[in-house]
Amino acid sequence: MLVTNPFSDLRSWTRGHVEQVSRGWWALLLMGLVSLVAGGIIIANDWTISDLAVFISVLLIIEGVFTLVGSPIDGSARTWSIVAGLVEIGTGIAIWVWPGQTLLVVAFFIGWLLLFRGIMATAGSIAARHLMPYWGWILALGIVEVLVAFYLLSRPALTLVAAVLAIGLVAMFYGVMEIVLAFEVKHLPRRFDELTLGVGNGRTSQSRERASA
Repeated sequence: MLVTNPFSDLRSWTRGHVEQVSRGWWALLLMGLVSLVAGGIIIANDWTISDLAVFISVLLIIEGVFTLVGSPIDGSARTWSIVAGLVEIGTGIAIWVWPGQTLLVVAFFIGWLLLFRGIMATAGSIAARHLMPYWGWILALGIVEVLVAFYLLSRPALTLVAAVLAIGLVAMFYGVMEIVLAFEVKHLPRRFDELTLGVGNGRTSQSRERASA
């Protein structure tokens, strides 16, 4: 999960925060590849409801573990990663052990998880739009997740084919976004230095202009 804190104050970002976020780029890349491949597998196979539920459960548990050990990509406290990771793991376990798995049960859990993730991503990206260079990517992902969540939650007559396509496509889209963001995060320290240098030069120029006046 792309974890952001919608209440974070990014004006307090330091070089240390940026380096901490950047160090996790490889985990973001790995999870992007996993999501991309998993989405393709979901779409390409002819599933029974029970097999689909087990596959999605395993995928969510794996993603949850990576989220637990990762850091929010906006540099906020790891508490948000822990909460988000536990939500994913809990959702995966719930789908796995739910008695009498049905398509509506799978769609219900996935829908609410996507709604939670989408709201977190949307709110966090907007809050960080002035300082996080990749906020637009996260905003787009959050909006897509919210739309798919409403689709899954608002269709009581949902078919297996429609559910497979919705879940598979959003997993692939999520994976692509994670891969793109992984390289954005990797180069974040360089961008931070450029931004800091630009602000410093601007202040120096203003000071010189005031002194000459």
